[in-house]
Amino acid sequence: MNDIIQDAVNYIHRQFRLRFVMIGLRNPTDGVCTYRVEAGMRPDVWEWQKKRTYKKEDFALTKAGWYNAGEISRLTRVYLEEDNLLGEEDVEQVVNRPFMMKATRKSQEDTLEADFIDTLILTPDNDLLGWIEYSGTIAGKFPDPMVIRWIEFIAAILAAAISTQDPQMPQA
Repeated sequence: MNDIIQDAVNYIHRQFRLRFVMIGLRNPTDGVCTYRVEAGMRPDVWEWQKKRTYKKEDFALTKAGWYNAGEISRLTRVYLEEDNLLGEEDVEQVVNRPFMMKATRKSQEDTLEADFIDTLILTPDNDLLGWIEYSGTIAGKFPDPMVIRWIEFIAAILAAAISTQDPQMPQA
């Protein structure tokens, strides 16, 4: 399964020219959600990201968890840096390019360093299997709507693959 999701991350990162992409999965045994694979992260930042854990409730469709988010679609939310101020420790440990944290947004299309987008990986009955987290493009812009739709399509494919690979996962 790790090879499949790593291939998906590499494809999304390369094809859509995003600064970083990560995929996290929910463990069906204990329900803990953790990042599993990445592309585009600095190794030290990735080490910290891998240690972060979430609960299924943090991804509930009816709320954005403990981050402030804007809903793009049923599956995708955007998290803006100015709506989710990071502590000094987070800036040092989980921001890929902390020196960019002083930048300002010049237009609505521009991304800041701590902006990110989550696309959920769900079963047909909306049970969380995982999520794809990604940044803006390498040009510093938000991905366009077609890119987001493609990532949602990839999330649907991953949902089917994850469900068939792990008999403990809810079936897609």
